[in-house]
Amino acid sequence: MKKVILPSLLLSLACPAPPAAHAGDVHQPAPMPPAIEAPRDVAYAGTVRLWVDATDLDRKIFRVRESIPVAGPGAATLLYPKWLPGDHGPTGPIGEFAGLVITASGRPVEWTRDTVEMTAFRVMVPQGATALDLEFQCLSPVEARAGSVAITPEIVNLEWNTVVLYPAGYYASRIQVEPSVRLPDGWGFGTALETASSSGGTTHFKVVSLDTLVDSPIFAGRYYRQVDLDPGAAVPVRLNVVADEPGLLEIGPEALAALRALPQQAYKLFGARHYDHYDILLALSDNLGAASLEHHRSSENVTVPTFFTAWGKVVIGRDLVPHEYLHSWNGKFRRPADLWTPDFNVPMRDSLLWVYEGQTDYWGKMMTARTGFLSKQQALDLLAWEAATFDNRPGRSWRP
Repeated sequence: MKKVILPSLLLSLACPAPPAAHAGDVHQPAPMPPAIEAPRDVAYAGTVRLWVDATDLDRKIFRVRESIPVAGPGAATLLYPKWLPGDHGPTGPIGEFAGLVITASGRPVEWTRDTVEMTAFRVMVPQGATALDLEFQCLSPVEARAGSVAITPEIVNLEWNTVVLYPAGYYASRIQVEPSVRLPDGWGFGTALETASSSGGTTHFKVVSLDTLVDSPIFAGRYYRQVDLDPGAAVPVRLNVVADEPGLLEIGPEALAALRALPQQAYKLFGARHYDHYDILLALSDNLGAASLEHHRSSENVTVPTFFTAWGKVVIGRDLVPHEYLHSWNGKFRRPADLWTPDFNVPMRDSLLWVYEGQTDYWGKMMTARTGFLSKQQALDLLAWEAATFDNRPGRSWRP
C-alpha cells in the first residue's frame, strides 16, 4: 500500500518542534549576516571593465562580462543597484539577474547571496587575485505582463543599472567604469556616453564614473534617426529616435519647430545650461516597455508610434518629452537632499518628491504651450483635467 505523507507531517520534519519549555529557556534566533560596508567618499583603485552583448533579440537576453579589480585577498561584497534615481524607490530588477559565475586568475570563486539584502553577493577574494571576472545575464521580460520589455526585434533599451555589479564601500561617483556594448549589425543608437572607439560591431565608450554610467542609458534601433535641435550651438542638444517602422521617423515641420524651441525656452526659463551636451532618447513603439525616466544629460521617453505622424491630434501625454527634459534642472542639477544617496543601495527618502515631480509636472505642461507642443488652450485644458482628476479621485478610493 502506498504511504501518504500529510503536509502537517512534512512541516514537522522540516521544522522540528522545540523541546518542552523549561524555566529560564530562551530560544535564540540565528545570527544576522555581517553588515554591508557603508559607502565612503574615497576613490576605488582601478577601473571596472564592463562588456554587454545586446544582440540576442529572439530570447531578449543581455549577456554580460565584467572585470572588477581587487587590491588583495579577503572578503568583498558586490552589489546590484537597488534604489534607482528617477524611480524614487527600490526598483532594481534583481529578478531579471541570472547565471552569475565568478572567477579569478581563471579559477572559480565561490559566492553567496546575503541572507537579508538580496541584492548583495559576498565573495572571498583568493590569494594572488588582481581582479574578479564575472559573467551573468539580464533576462528582459518577453511580454508586457511579465514586466517592462527592454528588447524587441527593432529596439533595445539598455539601462546600465540592470547589467552591472559594483563593489560595496565606495561612493558610486568614485568608481570608474569603462563600458562597451555590442549591438546588432547596422543599428544606430543614442546615449549621453561619449564613444572612444568602435570595432567588430562593438562600441567602446570613454571611462566614466558608475554614477554617470547608470545615468546614461542607450536607446538603439534597427530604424534610427538623430536630429540636431540646436544647430551651431556650442552645447549640443540632440533628438535620438528609434521606432517599430521606418516611416514613423518622419518629422513634420510643425513638430520639428516645437522640438527646436524646447532648449531655447528652457534656457529662458532657467537662465542656465549645466550640461556639456544633452540627448533626448525617444522610442515610438507599441512593443517596448513603457519608459519615462530623467537623467542629467539625457532622458528616456517611450510613446505611441504615431507621435509624429499624428502630430497635433493627441493631447494626453504630449508633455512627456518636455517634462523629462526639464528634470535635468529640477531633479538632477538640483535635487532634494534626502533623495540623493552615495550609491545605489542606500535607501532614498521622498519627503520633497512633491517638488521634484510636482513642480516639473507644472513646468512641463507650461513648456508645451511655450514651444508649440500644444496650443495655449490645450495646455490649460491639460492642467484643468489633471486638477479635476485629483478633485474627484481621493487617494484610497482608487489605491487602497
